[in-house]
Amino acid sequence: MRFLIVAAIAALMLCSCSISKEPRETPNPPFAISKSKNLTPLLVFSFQHHTGIVLPRKAVESELPELTTELRGAWLEFGWGDEGFYRSEEVTLSLAFRALAYPTPSVMHIATSSRPLHYDYAYTPAHIFHLTDKQRKILVQRIALQFSRDEKGNLQLLGSGRYGESRFYRACHRFFFPRTCNAWTADHLCAIGYQVRAVTAPGLFKELEKLTNEVDSPSLQNLISP
Repeated sequence: MRFLIVAAIAALMLCSCSISKEPRETPNPPFAISKSKNLTPLLVFSFQHHTGIVLPRKAVESELPELTTELRGAWLEFGWGDEGFYRSEEVTLSLAFRALAYPTPSVMHIATSSRPLHYDYAYTPAHIFHLTDKQRKILVQRIALQFSRDEKGNLQLLGSGRYGESRFYRACHRFFFPRTCNAWTADHLCAIGYQVRAVTAPGLFKELEKLTNEVDSPSLQNLISP
C-alpha cells in the first residue's frame, strides 16, 4: 500500500510535464571540453523530470558500431525509460502511474547532433565530466548491454525519437518505481566512480552539484568541439 501511495505521488509529479526540452531563464555558459585525447567528455543533462547522458559518437563506436553507423552526428544522447510514457505524445496520470507502479517494457532513446554541446543544452540543467579511458570503456560497455537484440544479434529499432534526429530502440530491463530514468543515470555514474544515488532529476542534480564542486579538473580550461 505504501508503495502505491509513493508511486501515485511520483506519477502526479511526472504527469505535470512531458519529456521535452524546457528552456531555463538563463543559458549555461559554453561547456569546457578537454583537449586531451586521454579524456572523454560526458555530459549529464535533465529535461524536466528526465535525465540522461551524452557522449561523443566516436567514444561508443567499438561497442555499438550499428548505432554509430545509423546516427552520424558527433554527439550521441542516451536516455532510458518506460516505453508507453516515453513514446506517448500526451502524458496522462494513468500512463504515468502504470509506468511507476508496475514493471513495464522499456526503451532506449538515442538522439544525435554535431553542434557544440552548449548549443543543444544551453537552457537545461547539465554537468560535464571528463572520463579516463578505463571509465569510458566501463560506461560504454554498460550502455551497450542496455539494448535488447533479436535472435541475429541486431538492435531492435522501434521508430523515430522525440526530437531532432533521434530513434527509439527496445531496451532489456523493465521500468518501475524506484527504477526510474534518473536511477538509471545514477547507476551508470556510480559504476564509473561517481558516488550518486537518486530516483528524481532534482535529487540527482543536487548530488551532481556537490560532485562538480569537488572535482579538480585542470582540463576544464579549453573549449573545443568533438
